[in-house]
Amino acid sequence: MITKYKYQPTIPYSLHDMVVNEITYNDDEIHLRFDQGYVSLKEPYSRVGGSITIQGVDFDFVAVMLLNKNGTYGEFKGCKLSLNEFLEKYDTYEFEIVDEMYGYNSVEYSGFLSAPYHDDFIEMILSIYHFGDIVYETDE
Repeated sequence: MITKYKYQPTIPYSLHDMVVNEITYNDDEIHLRFDQGYVSLKEPYSRVGGSITIQGVDFDFVAVMLLNKNGTYGEFKGCKLSLNEFLEKYDTYEFEIVDEMYGYNSVEYSGFLSAPYHDDFIEMILSIYHFGDIVYETDE
């Protein structure tokens, strides 16, 4: 017997090429604010202003990984930070999301970090484990 499966999430918005310019958190939520919103996955696929709240976050399993400059291949020296460590180190930044991945109680956003005191982009992954919903708050 052959069983084929292709996961097709029913996410309402795409974050591809969208820029996060503020990440905040409280007891069990992470809030992502976007420079120019994100794109609706319903026709006519318009950009809408908005932010995201991820609820029920388990902060023991939230990490920011900073990898190579400009996403180059080969050996690298990176670091893994807690969200709090990242926010203490980077008070001004832009995180352009290139890929978004969703799994069982987890979300992973990968892309590039730019900060005023870095000459190059830094490849970045934001990994979040959560038990709650992902809430898209839009201006529409």
